[in-house]
Amino acid sequence: MFKNIENLKAPDVERHTVEYQVLSDAEIIGGIDYGPYLLRPWEFNEKKGPGDERWLLLRVTEKAFSADENPWQHATPKGDYHGGGIPSELTALGSLFLRRRVRLGAMVRLDDSPLYVSGFPGHVDEGLVAGRSNFGDLNEWFELVKQLKSDLQLPFILAAKFYQQAIDLIEEKPDLAYLSLVSAIEVLSQDFAVPLPTLAEINERLARMVGRIGEDDLRNEITEQIIEREFLTSRRFVAFIVAHTGDEFWRAEGRPEQGRGRVEPAQLPELMRRIYNQRSRTLHRGEPFPPNIFHPPGIASEMPLGLGMVIGERRWDPEDFIPHTSFFERLVNHVLKNFLRRNLEREAD
Repeated sequence: MFKNIENLKAPDVERHTVEYQVLSDAEIIGGIDYGPYLLRPWEFNEKKGPGDERWLLLRVTEKAFSADENPWQHATPKGDYHGGGIPSELTALGSLFLRRRVRLGAMVRLDDSPLYVSGFPGHVDEGLVAGRSNFGDLNEWFELVKQLKSDLQLPFILAAKFYQQAIDLIEEKPDLAYLSLVSAIEVLSQDFAVPLPTLAEINERLARMVGRIGEDDLRNEITEQIIEREFLTSRRFVAFIVAHTGDEFWRAEGRPEQGRGRVEPAQLPELMRRIYNQRSRTLHRGEPFPPNIFHPPGIASEMPLGLGMVIGERRWDPEDFIPHTSFFERLVNHVLKNFLRRNLEREAD
């Protein structure tokens, strides 16, 4: 936002201007003309009251970057990135400082041409709306839930609620949907048995430091606590998903062809580790998800295509990629159903 203001001061700099619809359900008056940014009311309707949606207008003038500037060379995996551009910055700051819901809407003008473009970053997830479903199919599933081990019934329902929340958010807020999908698995994986690593396998330097503790019981207790707190949760998450992913998941119809962004079974453990690590960085460091989950591909694809992604100063190499949200949603749905089938109370003989 402020770097753009400085960029526009250069002589003969190329620029473009875009106008956006902005939405709020509270009355906002006046306007701000802050350099290359204009934010003001657009719709005037005295009949609207608190809670009614109102339209405002945002105009943004930005420097137009050319391919000759080669942003790939200047961007780094550690570059600053907050998950959006200048319009999202301005509306986020408006929400914070006015304490109002201020949401970015459609693009309505590009330079001097009226142009209405809506649906970004939202999209229609075809896997959730195509075809026809029948409530009658629930009878068999309800019977399985009734037979689920009693100590697992409430955790399973909670996992289902996280999944429900995810598919409600997946088109408009895919990052929050991703977090909800991870939580749906965490509910059920927290007691999943995994082999215990040694502290040296995880962090050799830390193991040497702990090894200097003279008292055996205290040293062992500290080691166990470090491993439990820092490392077993992610290992359980990965192992749980791998253990509950059946061959039928990989044979599902509509998957992309090999080499066209398709996830292969051998990649699953590493990709699940990346997902969990991203979840931790988002929750504990405030790091946004990679841009591919906000802009799903126009073709059937489970992973980003290409040799990398760049937004501003931030770069993602292929080893940083995580699957598109639609792939992870389908995987979590499959895993939850498999977990249900494998944890039924056996009828007494």
